[in-house]
Amino acid sequence: MPTLIERARAAARTAAMAGFTLGMMSGVRVRQRVSPEAARYEVYQAWMKRWCQGLLDIFGVHAVIVGAAELPPLAASARLVVSNHRSPLDILLLLRQFGGCVLSRADLATWPVLGPAAISAGTIFVDRKDTMSGVVAVRKIRDRLIRGRTVIVYPEGTTYAGDEVRTFHEGAFAAARGLNIELVPVGIAYQAGSEFVEPTFGAHLARVAGRTETRVAVAVGAPLPMLGSRRETAAALHTEIQALVLKARASLSP
Repeated sequence: MPTLIERARAAARTAAMAGFTLGMMSGVRVRQRVSPEAARYEVYQAWMKRWCQGLLDIFGVHAVIVGAAELPPLAASARLVVSNHRSPLDILLLLRQFGGCVLSRADLATWPVLGPAAISAGTIFVDRKDTMSGVVAVRKIRDRLIRGRTVIVYPEGTTYAGDEVRTFHEGAFAAARGLNIELVPVGIAYQAGSEFVEPTFGAHLARVAGRTETRVAVAVGAPLPMLGSRRETAAALHTEIQALVLKARASLSP
């Protein structure tokens, strides 16, 4: 059971999250209206990175980034960022680091406060139980990549505890087939007990928000090219990301 201090901290942080998100969304809408059309995407990207950083600060997330210096500050071409998935915080961490948009679970669009923010952030939603939803998501990923954008995917499909990287869904790699893009592998490791394993997001949010801090390490690998088939690409990235998770874990250890 959470202590009184933990409950109070969780309530304060949740309220701060809501207020900060609504304020940021209002501000970016005004900025976009007064900005030239050609600059609106950059305005939106800058807003999103500030929003992600602000939420990480609110929730006391302390991240160690390993390997980021090896990456160019901007993508040389379209980028598919591929990572293991342990918490909704993964989304904030990688959007702050890479920008672009995320492939996410469909029900996120219905969540209070975060749902409208995710829609504003250009999130691609997918219901993995619905084949047609998956087909539409693959098309949207490919469209963003063709336009030279960055897309972040978590091909395990859901969150897990621990450092074992589960089997990858291959749809995102089908979307990238035949395109000249960078595949950026990422491995994420959290301090014990930080993963999203609760039955509801609300329960997970309350637990994470009640902690004094959450420590996480993000190991970024060198960009890779697409291989022959989506299966070969998925297998190669799975191996690389498993190694990066262990590298992140070593960086996170005292």
